[in-house]
Amino acid sequence: MGQGLSLRVGGGKATREPETPHRLECDYLVVGAGASSLAFVDSLLTELPRAEVVLVDRHDAPGGHWNDAYDFVRLHQPSMFYGLASRKLEGSWLWNFLLCRAPWKHRANKSEILAHFASGVRHWVKSGRVRYYPRCEYDFSQPEAVHSEGGTLRRFRGCDGSTEYTALVRHKVVNGTEHEPLIPSRCPLPFPVDKGVEVITPNDLAASKKRRDAYVVLGCGKTGMDVVVYLQRKMRVDPKRIHLVVPSDVWIWNRFPPEIWRRGGPWDYVHRYLELDGDFDKTLLSLEAEGLFFRLDPERMPTVLRHPIIEQGELDLLKRTNHIRRGRVSSIVRAANGKDVLVKFGPNFLPLTFAENTAFVHCCSPGPFNGHLAAFTGGSVDVFDSPTSVSLYIIFTPPASLPSCAIAYLEAAARRGTLDLEFGRNLVEDADLEPWQVLQRLFHPWPAMNRGCKEQVAPILNLALFFAVADRDCLEVLRWFRGNKLSLFSTLYYRSNMWNALNAMAAKRDVLRLTAWEERVVRKLIVKLEPIKEF
Repeated sequence: MGQGLSLRVGGGKATREPETPHRLECDYLVVGAGASSLAFVDSLLTELPRAEVVLVDRHDAPGGHWNDAYDFVRLHQPSMFYGLASRKLEGSWLWNFLLCRAPWKHRANKSEILAHFASGVRHWVKSGRVRYYPRCEYDFSQPEAVHSEGGTLRRFRGCDGSTEYTALVRHKVVNGTEHEPLIPSRCPLPFPVDKGVEVITPNDLAASKKRRDAYVVLGCGKTGMDVVVYLQRKMRVDPKRIHLVVPSDVWIWNRFPPEIWRRGGPWDYVHRYLELDGDFDKTLLSLEAEGLFFRLDPERMPTVLRHPIIEQGELDLLKRTNHIRRGRVSSIVRAANGKDVLVKFGPNFLPLTFAENTAFVHCCSPGPFNGHLAAFTGGSVDVFDSPTSVSLYIIFTPPASLPSCAIAYLEAAARRGTLDLEFGRNLVEDADLEPWQVLQRLFHPWPAMNRGCKEQVAPILNLALFFAVADRDCLEVLRWFRGNKLSLFSTLYYRSNMWNALNAMAAKRDVLRLTAWEERVVRKLIVKLEPIKEF
């Protein structure tokens, strides 16, 4: 890959200098081969079939963090809304029905996900549109060198440092690493642990056959929940021997709520939040009453919404274990007798003592939001960073792969001139901006961890902005959504009720603390999107 003396056409301009194994040309240099990057490439190649992509990743195979995940991991969500839009992760529907299983309930495991991504990359490489460089890394701090004939020169190298590549990038560098999940197998514990204390990751748990007297699961996110379920269902561990550290109670999505096909999915939360004037607790309690959300303890009010998704049977297993609510662990040390182990918390709690043959399971890595600034203050971070770069941030609520598809669609529309640029300039109130500048002003990451009213409704505002500017005809954008299998719009009866949400935002501008400009944007969107108000 990358060899030869052939003339290539990329971005309408023929290459003048011959390519070599270490000197490349492409339209897009995509850094990272995880779910976000691959969804972007998949949609980009669909929208711009002549685009040429160089794909760089530090792993041995496509799939990003899935390469490092524990073997018993499965998707939170149905497979049909994850992965690449061009191929079915859930497999043939006919085959699923022959096996007496519902395709929409299939949740892919690690090997299925990795095979899905590898198959997609192999197809792109075979077609000649993508050149894939595994075990390579890109330094984002490198200075941008403008080439005399257009484009920028970028460098990346093998992870072992033995080989360096130079790429003439005609259009953009795409950063697909910003929301790469930080998982236990790749991250140390965030507190000190004495030598000799047995700390294992979920990966070790699946590989080891050793039995322990007790298991302390450090963290109650989705990884911790998976471990508790695995210990009981697969390892047959008595729940009385499982201790789940719960630093703060979290709200949990119900994977199969009542009347699931009548719901608006993740948008239900936004609509109810607006209806209840931004009252976080009332919103979640009302949706819990309708079966959309769970909590571990009905007597305790969760303070965090991080979007784990489980089903009733898994919740029942979680409830059977011992819950430790003493805040965050500060250290794990050997007791004075040299045998027992002390788990210490903050200054307001006494340590807990566990026997020597206790395994501490590390499940407290931050996951996809990974402490990034964008998860807290989305407005301070740009998706369309510059004329020569794009960053794949989360701009919508789940399904997880859809935001990258949407960013690819916007990039393709800007490239081929089908953006509604006039309306976009009208929204930002500047008639002289370039297409990328309009997109920069309009689209910012969803600050999922920010409890502010405006921040909580950002996903549906981004969705409305996408409908309004991705094409001059918002019905054409709707057709794209309905044809994209990663979108909930692809299901028969789905409605986002986006138009109603915009009207609610305008009516509750004081609750949301909208600026005068933001209110004008919302009102212009209401007018533009009236043709699709039923969706």
